[in-house]
Amino acid sequence: MSEQKVVLVTGASGHLGAAIARACAEDGYAVAVHYRSGSQSAEALVAEIAGRGGTAQAFAADLATEAKGAMSLITAVIDRFGRLDGVINNSADQTPVHFAELDDEKWQDMLQTSLLSATRVTSAALPVLHQGGAVVNISSVEAAVAFPNHAHYAAAKAALESFTRSLALELAPRGMRANAIAPGLIERDGLAEVWPQGHTWWTASAPAGRPVTAEEVAQAVTFLIGPRAGGINGVVLPVDGGWSASARAPF
Repeated sequence: MSEQKVVLVTGASGHLGAAIARACAEDGYAVAVHYRSGSQSAEALVAEIAGRGGTAQAFAADLATEAKGAMSLITAVIDRFGRLDGVINNSADQTPVHFAELDDEKWQDMLQTSLLSATRVTSAALPVLHQGGAVVNISSVEAAVAFPNHAHYAAAKAALESFTRSLALELAPRGMRANAIAPGLIERDGLAEVWPQGHTWWTASAPAGRPVTAEEVAQAVTFLIGPRAGGINGVVLPVDGGWSASARAPF
């Protein structure tokens, strides 16, 4: 078995997932880069990590349809690296839909992608998770604060946080931990142009005076997944520049 610790990052072909994978590699982990359809982005990320002296491999799996995808993913990771020390459940869908248009199919799609993918991967990983291992689930400030057209997303993230707390209690006797990160608005190229009203409002109402960066969220994730957070279990950590702790008044 390799001495290098291994983490799995689901949804790692996206903006936040890629930042988390980079941060884990910089901390010395070998990174299992999961993707569902973004093969080019995932392979480019693997090449980038390797170019910086890190270790990574891309793994394709559909986690949103059935447990078999999660089981196959974990098996492939163990076959490649020989161990697993951390699971970062980042896969999600944030497509806005007006409540009047949310039929059962859209609710099921959201729950599959943003909640059940995490429970499936965690369930598949626990039998092989190394002693002292940890799970970090990526939630959202929307789990606790309402936004229009996001009822299905907010409900899925609230359930993910509840799952995290229950999981933490069950993992603790095994010397393992589970925590969650709740990011606020995450800056990315072009966001201010495609969503000017929201970007301006967040910038005005956040104490930091700006959205957070994916790298800032990623640093919080690597802290919680690692041994420096050994005494932290069952928490939901906001990474939002103080937005959730303020009155959110734009003055």
